[in-house]
Amino acid sequence: METVLGLIGMAIYMVIVIGLAAGITWLVVKLSPSKSQKQLDAKKTAA
Repeated sequence: METVLGLIGMAIYMVIVIGLAAGITWLVVKLSPSKSQKQLDAKKTAA
């Protein structure tokens, strides 16, 4: 029984870690402007 609980705990831990990494990655992608967006902004200010 102890082994089963250990495996379940490990699976939960892996889901949490992967979810946290995915969440942080999504947040960074949403917050950092893309290179193409910077180029469009530069063209708008130059025109």
